[in-house]
Amino acid sequence: MRTKILLAVIVTLLGLTLQAQNSNEKIKEGNDLYHANKFDEAEVAFRRALSEEGKNQALGNFNLGDALYKQKRYAEALEAYEKSLSFAESKEEQAEALHNIGNTHLQEKKLEEAIEAYKKSLTLNPKDEETRYNLSQAIRQKQKQEQQQEQNKDQDKDDDKKDDQKKDQDQKDQKKDQDKKDDQKKDDENKEDQDQKEQQKEQDKKEDDKQDPNKSPSQGKDKISRENAERLLQALNRDEEKLQQKLLQQKIKAKPIKSAKDW
Repeated sequence: MRTKILLAVIVTLLGLTLQAQNSNEKIKEGNDLYHANKFDEAEVAFRRALSEEGKNQALGNFNLGDALYKQKRYAEALEAYEKSLSFAESKEEQAEALHNIGNTHLQEKKLEEAIEAYKKSLTLNPKDEETRYNLSQAIRQKQKQEQQQEQNKDQDKDDDKKDDQKKDQDQKDQKKDQDKKDDQKKDDENKEDQDQKEQQKEQDKKEDDKQDPNKSPSQGKDKISRENAERLLQALNRDEEKLQQKLLQQKIKAKPIKSAKDW
C-alpha cells in the first residue's frame, strides 16, 4: 500500500504573480523534506505554501495530508485530503485524493469507509491497479472481521449457555444442600421429641413410685404373653395335682388298722 504525493509542476505563465512563485517554491521545499523523511519539517513547508497561495489548495492540502499521514496523525491527514478533494479540478486529482482517503480510513480500521473511498477512486480512474489492490485488501479484512464477529457471537452464545447451565447446577446444588439441612433438622427434631417422651416417661414412673411405695418391683414390667400364661397355669395345676395325690397317699398310710375286738 502506498501513499501518493503530487509533485509541484512549476510553470511560467505570463502574469504569474510573485506570491504564486513563492508558493510553488515552498511546495518544492516541502517535497524535498518529505522525501528526506523529515515529515514534520515538510508539514511546516506545506502549511506555509497554503497560507501564501490560494490557487494551489488541492496540491498543497494533498501533500500536507501525506506529511501528516506519515506522522500517523490520521484524523488531521483525513481533513487535509478531504480539502484537497474539494479543491481538485481534474478526475485524476480527485482519484488520488480518494485513494489516500481510503488509506487513512484503513489505518483507523474503518473498513466500510475505506472500501467506499477506493470504489469512488476507481470510478474516476479504473486503470489504477494500486487502488484496486488496496480495495481487495480492505474487502478481505472486512470479511475476516465479519467472520471474527460471527465467531465471537457464537462464543458469546456458548458462554451464555454455559453460564445458564452453571447457574442451574448451582441452584440444584443449593436445593440439595437445603434439602439435606431440612432432613437433618427433621431428624434432630424427631430425636428431641423422642428424648422428651423418654424423659416424660421416666418422670411419670418416678411420680408413680412416690405415690405407691408398696408397689411391687415386678409391677410395671411388660405382661407375659397369653401362651406363656397358659403354660404356667398348666404347670401349676400339675403341681397341685401331684400335691393332692401326695397328701392322699400320706392320709391312707396314716389311717390306723382296726385290730380284732377283744371279747
